[in-house]
Amino acid sequence: MSSPTRQEADEVGEIYDEMSDLVDVYYGNIHLGYWADDDDPTPLRDALERMTDLVVDALELAPGQHLLDVGCGVGEPAIRIAARSGVRITGISNSAWHVEETARRVTAAGVGGLVTARQADAGALPFPNATFDAVLALDSLPNAVDKGQWLREVGRVLRPGGRFALTDYTAEVPLTPADREVIATHGIFDPPTAPALCDLVSDAGLVVEQRRDWGARARRTYDEVLSLLHHRREAMADAYGSERMRAFEDSLAPVLEVCRAKLGYLLVAGHRPG
Repeated sequence: MSSPTRQEADEVGEIYDEMSDLVDVYYGNIHLGYWADDDDPTPLRDALERMTDLVVDALELAPGQHLLDVGCGVGEPAIRIAARSGVRITGISNSAWHVEETARRVTAAGVGGLVTARQADAGALPFPNATFDAVLALDSLPNAVDKGQWLREVGRVLRPGGRFALTDYTAEVPLTPADREVIATHGIFDPPTAPALCDLVSDAGLVVEQRRDWGARARRTYDEVLSLLHHRREAMADAYGSERMRAFEDSLAPVLEVCRAKLGYLLVAGHRPG
């Protein structure tokens, strides 16, 4: 696959701009949740925050470090990390609306001295080599048109010895062209197999220390989101407009069905050698 173009990167940003305030369907967390098992009663919002905590644990952050949050969304994970860890965080997103909303939420949360965000392309990061102590890519790598290029950029801006943690969807069974077309409408491009994802990380010069298959722990997210939409349909239609909500549900349901039936979910974490 060729390197991502500026146009392709902008298209990903437009997907999220179009979702705009509907991000609150996920309580501001644009990633999957984590449940211990099928009987775990944890509600969706808490499961989303638990996933943030588990992924960030792999970074072994210390107060005063500088973290790059690749694909920061509207800043909810960064706000949580800053409040809990005392690290300085720079977030990037292809979505102009995400950057604006992150700034608003950061100010409201009182962590403006720790968290900033800017619009940027993860395939061509606007930072010097070895800028960051750690890099987080929480459910942003699925948006990469060229995952290898993103990962090489992670390695470039990470200081020697610095840590990374990323999550990605993985193809557990072969995807049809129709499957790929459906999930691409929500910015999920060419999910690799779990071994292929780890190979991409290693090929980017990064050392894989942890590989956690959390597909079974995260899959419940899809049903939880659809249930939430069903129970809050009337209130959300009043807030966002009935036509917009109908279009959102109609586009989201087939995406979640492919994810539920055919995709896994993998944490990969480690360090840049130095």
